[in-house]
Amino acid sequence: MDQDLSRPPLSVLVADDQPLVRELILGLLAREPDLAPEGVADLPEALARIAAHGPFDVVLLDLVMPGMNGLEGLERAMAANGGRPVLLMSGNLPEEMLAEAQRLGVAGVLPKTRFATIAETVREAGRRDRLPLAEAERQLLQMLVAGEATEELAARLGKETFETVLAALFARLEVSSRAQAVLAARRRGLV
Repeated sequence: MDQDLSRPPLSVLVADDQPLVRELILGLLAREPDLAPEGVADLPEALARIAAHGPFDVVLLDLVMPGMNGLEGLERAMAANGGRPVLLMSGNLPEEMLAEAQRLGVAGVLPKTRFATIAETVREAGRRDRLPLAEAERQLLQMLVAGEATEELAARLGKETFETVLAALFARLEVSSRAQAVLAARRRGLV
């Protein structure tokens, strides 16, 4: 187990309409000292819980449950959770739906047959979201989000500094372009 007990536990919301599945997931996650799971039975309840609690570090969302209406529910949950990770749970997700979920910014898909790795999957999604950025990286990221031109940034910061900070930012976000960096930052709630 890769746990950092010096940090507060990751808040996790599990939304699944099948009580047995929901309780199984909650039980598995509750055994982990660095995870603090809560459960709800449908999308409206999940949205209400997020509104009351504030964004969760990670939301696990069943694709097929009341209120979801396909990926529309995913979009609503992602918006409500303020850019923090939302993992989609599904028994069998068609390729085209998976591609659309990824385009929307889902943090990952957890097959309902892989509960043995659920804690690590949740932990990894939450860890990505808690990404610590150096101050120079944070400032550059804000300039990228604002749409400032590469040439302007290089001139303002100095070409070598700009390239060094940009490379470090790309590595930390695990991206290879400005557009990917902006999308990743928005998904993780960094900007």
